[in-house]
Amino acid sequence: MNILVLLRSVLDHTGFTVNRKAQKVFINRQRFIVNPADRNALEAALALAGAEDTVTVAALGGPAAREALQMARAMGAQRAVCVQAPAGLDAAGVTRVLQALVGHLGGVELVLMGSEVLDSDMAQVAARLAAALDWHFVDSVWQVSALAGGLRMTVAETGAYRWQAAEQPAVAGMARDCNQPRFAAAMAIMQVFTDADAVQTLTLSELALDPADLAPVSRPRGESFPPERTLGQLAEGDDAIRQIALALRQR
Repeated sequence: MNILVLLRSVLDHTGFTVNRKAQKVFINRQRFIVNPADRNALEAALALAGAEDTVTVAALGGPAAREALQMARAMGAQRAVCVQAPAGLDAAGVTRVLQALVGHLGGVELVLMGSEVLDSDMAQVAARLAAALDWHFVDSVWQVSALAGGLRMTVAETGAYRWQAAEQPAVAGMARDCNQPRFAAAMAIMQVFTDADAVQTLTLSELALDPADLAPVSRPRGESFPPERTLGQLAEGDDAIRQIALALRQR
């Protein structure tokens, strides 16, 4: 089975602060990390793959995407592909690139990616890709296992889990924290990061795509911040209950 995993780089939330009063986001340290749910998708793929299966990781972008792919190779992925796509693609544009990549790679039977993305609405890419490819789609997946002629997925629902069978080919959105991603061995990291051929680079022209066809279909209409938080008051003393009751009446 050929499994394709999408990795998306997001800005590390520990490197920026949100000032609600100033209505601004201040970036103190620009550092990118792999979207956590995508790391869970990679671990699910590596755990599912057998000796005859192939795990391919793909990412769109520049140096941050390439570094994520190198680390994925060190973790055990057999192939990594970095697509040189322009920045600022919306979900529709990313879907078109992935659809072309699936056709370019050939033989892909399962696509895994995180069911949520920290910094954007790119979580909808999984459903869009399944619709574009006319493949089966399952979201909020916690575990994937192979069955004769298909897959069995454990899907999270409100307060419960259920099994769901899915025919191949399929696209699945893996739930965040559904597993514990493995650590790459130090020797594997050194080998991958010193191998110039560890990550394959593809251009849009090699995927038969025109940048004009990837123009956003949605436009931002501005942004707003939630109101500044107001600190609560601590009720103390023998009349704490009376203080709380009085505060509730005043609201």
